[in-house]
Amino acid sequence: MPTAVSTTQVAAFPAAQVEACIRDALTLQAADQAILRPHIPSTPGIVPGPSWEPEVDSLVAVEIICAVEEMLGLKLPATFSPRGGYDSAEACVNDLMSQAQMVWEQSTKETQTNDQ
Repeated sequence: MPTAVSTTQVAAFPAAQVEACIRDALTLQAADQAILRPHIPSTPGIVPGPSWEPEVDSLVAVEIICAVEEMLGLKLPATFSPRGGYDSAEACVNDLMSQAQMVWEQSTKETQTNDQ
C-alpha cells in the first residue's frame, strides 16, 4: 500500500530584498533630512558628535517600517519603532531586519498550520 508523504515548503525570508528596501528608504530619508535639517550630515552612518537628535528618528523609522510592510505584504507591530529612533543607520537596519524576519517566520508558521 503506497504511503503519501506530505512535504511542506517554507518560503525563505527575503533578507537581501528587505535589507535593500531598508537601505533605500534610509537613503531617501537622508536626502530629505539634508534639506530639512542642513546642520546634520546627509550621509547615513556619520554622526556629528554629541547630540540629542538620533541619526534615524522615530518618524523616519515608521516610514521605513511602512516600506517593509508594503514589500512583504505583512503588518508589522507598532512596537517596532523604538521611542526616540536609532542612534545609527546600522542599528536601524539590524533591528528592523531581525524584527521583520521574526514576523515573517511567525506568519509562515501560521500559514502552514492553517493549510494542514
